[in-house]
Amino acid sequence: MSNDTTNPGGLSPASRLATVPLSGIRKVFDRVKELEAEGKDVIHWQIGRPDFDTPAHIKQAAADALQRGEVHYAPNLGIPALRKAIGDRTTIDTGIKVDGMKQASVMAGANEGIMVSMMAFIQPGDEVLVGDPNWHHYKTCVTLAGGTPIEVPTREEDGFVMVPEVVERLITPKTKMLCITSPGNPTGCVQSKESLEALAKLAIKHNLLVMSDEIYARIYHGKGTIAPSIYSIPGMAERTIIINGFSKTYAMDGWRLGWTVASEELTKSILKVRQYTTVCVNTFIQHGAAVALNADQQCVDDMVSEFSKRRKVMLEGLRAIPGVSIVEPEGAFYLFPNIKSFGKTSAEVADYLLNEHHIAAVAGSVFGAAGEGYLRLAYSCSLEECKRGIERLGKALGQLGKK
Repeated sequence: MSNDTTNPGGLSPASRLATVPLSGIRKVFDRVKELEAEGKDVIHWQIGRPDFDTPAHIKQAAADALQRGEVHYAPNLGIPALRKAIGDRTTIDTGIKVDGMKQASVMAGANEGIMVSMMAFIQPGDEVLVGDPNWHHYKTCVTLAGGTPIEVPTREEDGFVMVPEVVERLITPKTKMLCITSPGNPTGCVQSKESLEALAKLAIKHNLLVMSDEIYARIYHGKGTIAPSIYSIPGMAERTIIINGFSKTYAMDGWRLGWTVASEELTKSILKVRQYTTVCVNTFIQHGAAVALNADQQCVDDMVSEFSKRRKVMLEGLRAIPGVSIVEPEGAFYLFPNIKSFGKTSAEVADYLLNEHHIAAVAGSVFGAAGEGYLRLAYSCSLEECKRGIERLGKALGQLGKK
């Protein structure tokens, strides 16, 4: 083995990692584990996943597939039954006919779908528009693909949605892609059909690709059963990549199973990258996922109903706390209260709540500059924990206001 140290630069990380941070959310997770090891009762508002078990019929379908020997490599794009089911589900959700056999790609989680799509279409010099605040993975995936993320600031008074006029001001000759997350993380915001139509006009006018993250689309509290999709707008199916998955809708986060839907031509490019990432997803769980999409959807309706109850308790509780304001979110399972009146940064408030009152929240600044002064609270814990948490939060912020 060589001990040559004449080239220490060979041990240096790639320059593209210079602006890639470690997850601010995971830091909260680690501290929660420490507190629980000390026997503390922690309110779990940091977890962006349902607390429900995966429905029994889905688990049984995966178990059955395992027992009958579905244990070998699957096609890169996914097993035919699941690709067809994804196409059928997307057709139902968007009203646009989708051929899952040609347009769907099964991924090891929605995040792989984002990364693979970025690698397929973004190259050095390209700019990608991303909402602020937003899940940090978007900016990071753009950077790792060699592009430059351009943040589109959103405001509480606009409901944290991307305003088309603001988006247009940020479009340059280098702009390649617009990323839309609706319902959004961390805000729960939902782009209206009218705003999506305006954004679609911009995408067509400037020949932009659109990445539409619809992972929370069916966890929707507005009119109807699903949030509006830009894919439904005429002229957008050929230039839109839908990101979706099973983690949120079916409480399958540990299964690591997501998908993309795009035109046949875009999917061919996605496949080229897909072949060199995780190659394919675990075969027998794909059979369980196909059943999830094809079976009766009452399990989804029941889960969304429970989230609605928690949302009501959390909203009413937050509005009763002096110094807190909040925009009512229409989707996902997040609340994004304004805590600027307490005169501290969002990180300082989050640390105070966690270390002194054992309330695990995520600082809004983790999600971008526009998130400063806010907290992300995930009501993906039990209704009882939401009630206890609101009572504890009121006392904690009351004490903070007196300091």
